[in-house]
Amino acid sequence: MLPSSIAGKCSLARGMGAAQRLSMGATRGVKIASALPVNDGKQVDIKFADRTAYRFPAASIKNSHSAQSPCGARAFSHEACDKFTAEKVQPAEDGSKLLVRFKMFAENAVSELYSATMLHALAPYVGTPLASTQAIESTQKAGVPSRGAPSRLPMPPSGLAGLAMSRSGPIRGVCSGRPHGLLGATRGMKIARASAVNEGKQVDIEFADKTSYRFHTAWIKDAHPNLTGTDYYRKSAKTVFEVDSYAADRVQPSKDGSQLEVHFKNCEDSNAVTEKYVSSWLHAFAPYVGRPLHEKASAPAKGLSGTGSLLDHLYRNRKPWGSELQMPTFDGQAMIEDEDMQIEFLERMMDPGAALITNIGVPKSFDHLDAGQPMEDFVGKIIGRLNQHPVRATRFGVIHTQARGEQAGADYDHNNPLSMHTDHSVYHGTPGYLQFMYQARGSVSSRVCDGLALANYMRDNYPEDYKLLTTVQLTHSSRNCIYARNGAYRRDAGGAEGASFELVHTHPVLQLDAEGHLEKVVQSETKRGVSALPYGIYDKYMAAYRRWTEIVEDPRFKANFEWPEHSVIVMNNWRVLHGRATVPPNTERTMVFGYVMRTIYENRHRLLKQRQVEKKNPEINDRWLTRLPNQVLTSLVR
Repeated sequence: MLPSSIAGKCSLARGMGAAQRLSMGATRGVKIASALPVNDGKQVDIKFADRTAYRFPAASIKNSHSAQSPCGARAFSHEACDKFTAEKVQPAEDGSKLLVRFKMFAENAVSELYSATMLHALAPYVGTPLASTQAIESTQKAGVPSRGAPSRLPMPPSGLAGLAMSRSGPIRGVCSGRPHGLLGATRGMKIARASAVNEGKQVDIEFADKTSYRFHTAWIKDAHPNLTGTDYYRKSAKTVFEVDSYAADRVQPSKDGSQLEVHFKNCEDSNAVTEKYVSSWLHAFAPYVGRPLHEKASAPAKGLSGTGSLLDHLYRNRKPWGSELQMPTFDGQAMIEDEDMQIEFLERMMDPGAALITNIGVPKSFDHLDAGQPMEDFVGKIIGRLNQHPVRATRFGVIHTQARGEQAGADYDHNNPLSMHTDHSVYHGTPGYLQFMYQARGSVSSRVCDGLALANYMRDNYPEDYKLLTTVQLTHSSRNCIYARNGAYRRDAGGAEGASFELVHTHPVLQLDAEGHLEKVVQSETKRGVSALPYGIYDKYMAAYRRWTEIVEDPRFKANFEWPEHSVIVMNNWRVLHGRATVPPNTERTMVFGYVMRTIYENRHRLLKQRQVEKKNPEINDRWLTRLPNQVLTSLVR
């Protein structure tokens, strides 16, 4: 039977991975017939009992071995694995395992056992076929299409299809055809004149900025907030069938041009109604729903693409930073009372992507439930609820000083040196967008680096490596065994039954959006699983990945900061990497961490910007600002 430690490392892309081949039984019971090292031990040729044969990179075999702690700490780094060669290989008598003796100078020689089943499952992805017809058939059964004619050897798979795209869609920014010059230019926009045309089926509106548009009367009628109740839902589901029957009988701008009065009528006089519209609201929608009538008008909008965000202008104009970063700092208690400060903080989470918040509060005790309460209460007041963990009873995790941390795993051991990384690398889609880390006890120092600056450096100096890191799919995967079924830490649960669960995420290290902007960095060497890197690009990709992993540790990119007791460091986890804090000698430390999802963050910013405008201009209140697409709302709140 395949050991769980090995099966857990074979988690690959949905529909194509070695994990699926194992679970479907395609490789069960497959034995190794023969094996030998070739090319001075740089590769190993393996022939299986089903008459398929593959050539594996020795480094790939070494890299996939599960000889690691339960927490995922590797016995050798991936840089070291690449230097090993296979000195001797020997199948077990029953062919179920393969013994490989690696050497990297005499002092680092090591012998390791590999499951024949695991090697057979990985073969079509990381090996190059050596057999003819049988190799083709094996590859096709695994779900990998043969690229050549049936009589020819198949090419190795070209990599895993992207399954890690953002769930909110790939588009970040305004829709195609939107006049960028109008962004933020609609506040206080007046109407110069308006008239009903085509028997009232359309309305022509000319604004004070000399732009003019033709609107559908039905759209104007359907969009009025009077059709919604106090809950902002439509009062009736029948409205959609009624609005086409209305025509604009009379339209009249107010004397100051700030409003437009429209008298609607339909077949029955009793259904006639007069509504007033805010001019700046109509101006914001005009480029999207109207037909331009003015001279030198841009082409009509093609419609929106995706939900967008009020933060898109900041996203597209982010500035990379390095060791010179001056950490933005806020007072927590002041922020709770000041929504403008909350807006400033949320916008700093987009750029530069990190901030320190002091004066969060003091925990009642360092018991698990008490330790995180100040942070959870604070986040609830400025953003919303923290993300709920799949098993843990609380919405936050707690890391105590090293004696207890070592029992929980590598991530929790303050003695274990973690490389610069992002969190949630093993969670599909990386749900933790904002990361909060609260220093409940003890003052320390720490460091962060900018994934945008790192990516730009790779793009400008190592373009081939950058292309590999942005296109080739890497797998992060683990099995979480930290918690008991009741949601407590197993170390504190007195032998309670465990609640283990699997996690897998296959993705590029650097994920780009449809416009080529860096959208997300996913980096965690200790959680790197066994990736299905095609044989033909294995060496080049691993060289690029090693270079990347070295660069994230470059002092030029690391910004150091002091992290005082009772303060929170907040990071954009899709952009900013962090490392292990430096704890002064004899310091008792308790650190609490939690996450906020991207949609919660962006929609909280949306609400605060709406309120900000409502305070400044009572004429355009919540009835006019809610229910709008982000791309339109941007014009009203900037």
